[in-house]
Amino acid sequence: MMDGESRANVLVADDRPANVLAIQQVLEPLNHSVVSASTGEEVLRALLTNEFAVILLDVQMPIMDGFEIAAQIKRREKTRHIPIIFLTAVNQEPSDIFQGYEAGAVDYLTKPVEPWLVRAKVAAFVDIWLGHKRMERLQGDLATAEQRQKQALQINEGIVQGIAVAKMALELGDSDKALDTLDRTLTAAKRVISHLLLDSVDEIRPSDLRAMP
Repeated sequence: MMDGESRANVLVADDRPANVLAIQQVLEPLNHSVVSASTGEEVLRALLTNEFAVILLDVQMPIMDGFEIAAQIKRREKTRHIPIIFLTAVNQEPSDIFQGYEAGAVDYLTKPVEPWLVRAKVAAFVDIWLGHKRMERLQGDLATAEQRQKQALQINEGIVQGIAVAKMALELGDSDKALDTLDRTLTAAKRVISHLLLDSVDEIRPSDLRAMP
């Protein structure tokens, strides 16, 4: 069984329930989430609330045909990158295939189509999508690590400055001020570190670690 990070959404758009069921059965071994839509409006609505790795789109759809749906998908910045595979049993002329690619499809399959071929193409696009997601997570983790490192350096700088002030006060014979400065610096450092553990501090100034009463 796949975990959430290994599963993807696949959108199947066809106005015939039997066709949708057939595609769902073909894709079942991949163990991804298959979302169905029977009209262009349902397709566009699904794209507003879900993220899809690939779309299987029938050309013969009611009211808005597959070419029009694909054109709308490609006009939207949020969805234009989603690969679209056309499936059709009717529009098989070269001009239809050309229109499909012109509308933004990455593939154009004519029915009947071999189940293994559909499954292999969907699996390939899903793997690409999952790879992009893993890269995004790694980039996010790297950015977080870099931010943590920056914050640690800022904390260290603040503590060093606080100790320097305490040392100066001690050299001037003001031991009370030295102890007070050192105590406030360490107390502030502990407080900032506790906030960091809760991810509630974005930027630290060295003065933050020695200015708190």
